[in-house]
Amino acid sequence: MIVETRYYALGNEHSAQEWSSIVATLAQGQKSGEQVVEQTYLDTFDWALCRNDISFIYEQTDASHLRIMTDQRGVKTPAPQTVEHLPVFPDDIPAGKMQKTIAKMVGLRALIPLAQLKSEQIIIHVEDKKGRVRIRLVVEVNFQRPAPRRKMLELGCRLRIECLKGYEKDFAKTLPRFAGLTPSSQKVFFGQIMENIGKTPMDYSSKLKIKLDRDMRADEALKTILKDQLAQIETNIDGTIANTDTEFLHDLRVAVRRSRSALSRLKGVLPPSIQDRFSQELAWIGSITTPVRDLDVYLLDYPKYRDQLSPQQQENLQPLYYFLLKQHEMARHELIDNLNSRRFRDFLVKWRAFLDKPVPQRPSAPVAAQEIGTIADKRIWKTYTRVIAEGSAIHEDTPAAALHDLRKTCKKLRYLLEFFASLYPANQVSELVKTLKGLQENLGDFQDLDVQAGKLHDFSAQMMQDGEDRPQVFMSMGVLVEGFMSKKEIVRTEFAERFASFSSKAVEKDFRQLVNKDKAGKQKVALKAHIENDETVS
Repeated sequence: MIVETRYYALGNEHSAQEWSSIVATLAQGQKSGEQVVEQTYLDTFDWALCRNDISFIYEQTDASHLRIMTDQRGVKTPAPQTVEHLPVFPDDIPAGKMQKTIAKMVGLRALIPLAQLKSEQIIIHVEDKKGRVRIRLVVEVNFQRPAPRRKMLELGCRLRIECLKGYEKDFAKTLPRFAGLTPSSQKVFFGQIMENIGKTPMDYSSKLKIKLDRDMRADEALKTILKDQLAQIETNIDGTIANTDTEFLHDLRVAVRRSRSALSRLKGVLPPSIQDRFSQELAWIGSITTPVRDLDVYLLDYPKYRDQLSPQQQENLQPLYYFLLKQHEMARHELIDNLNSRRFRDFLVKWRAFLDKPVPQRPSAPVAAQEIGTIADKRIWKTYTRVIAEGSAIHEDTPAAALHDLRKTCKKLRYLLEFFASLYPANQVSELVKTLKGLQENLGDFQDLDVQAGKLHDFSAQMMQDGEDRPQVFMSMGVLVEGFMSKKEIVRTEFAERFASFSSKAVEKDFRQLVNKDKAGKQKVALKAHIENDETVS
């Protein structure tokens, strides 16, 4: 276990061998070996590891192993892990501390090779009287090939000092001996590697980071939001087609939903012809991506389904897994055809052209020239009141469809808070989003269980049509359905508590403060006999 690592840049006035002798003398250690290491730096498309300030490296010498490197003080990193091949997902890493560490950060994303290096290393050990290594020092000369058949770039010489668990005091006593060297960092080194291959660390995130001003024209603000989401759609197309991991399609779909929500929540900001035309195209993209996403979720959750059953039932459930794989393959072929279609490409070009076009001086849309701050206040408040009205109408015997509708309205409110976060104090928005998340999680769980139970019935019918006639297969699927229905009832009973928390006077006060609702114009947040049309801009 490595408790801490320090890095130092070594100048060109000495060779690596000369530096290793200097380092060994300063550390009062001795050289223990030399090696040439072929390194492949890995990270996810959304830079999950870089965001956590770690480098994840696949190293090849006589054997292959994985190494975590970081500048963080006091962060214990697992010892290098021997592996047989380059991992693609966290599950490819042998079970243990490293696998857990990487899985926690990466989630469902694939590990993508980013850069290849050759590292010539001289290893120096400081040992105790019993020959146990107290401190490990490595003098590195690193080379990078920026592209195939390109000349290797020399990245210079550096020193890496590793503090091993249990020898922290020795490490602290040794560091002052290197005070004359120039401190460096793995973060800076990683940035240099990425710059050499034309990559910008953390240049992609699915999270919204839109900067608006309250006095910005509404049409300009809406275009800013929609351009940000179009960029998300465009960025995720190649990964979706390649099926690198399921999160590419997920992020693409989220960007589509956000775009549709922005258009529907801000009617009157763009001309009706534009609004209707592109809303229809975005709805179409949502429809063509749904089958694959639904099947992605089922395949990802399949191990969880299987583990709920007895060993015999798990074996009987296997035909369902093969059915899902077959359906997924067919759905992906259709999705790829649609993403490569003229209709989809025309949408991207025409939508980009419209969004890049400057806003007109005399807009025809009724509220295009209004200040976005005023409209944002109204839209957030009206959507919040709708959530309260819809939620208050739900009781024990209310059909499930009402909870599904409330889930959609909550999502629209969440998007509005995120779209316009830069217009309000960050802490206020984050607290409201956090409170809303609690309700959304409950409604999302209910929706998933309800839909999954229904889908399994549909799958049973399709499998019968395909020739599956073994009763034990459908009995195992029936056990899953019963489990879903049982959990759905539990989630349903939890709704009242979650909604009561969100509909509290304290949360209402927070929303009022956020959108500057004065007491004179106070609107009741209660059950309404008729929910006013939420599609018009007040």
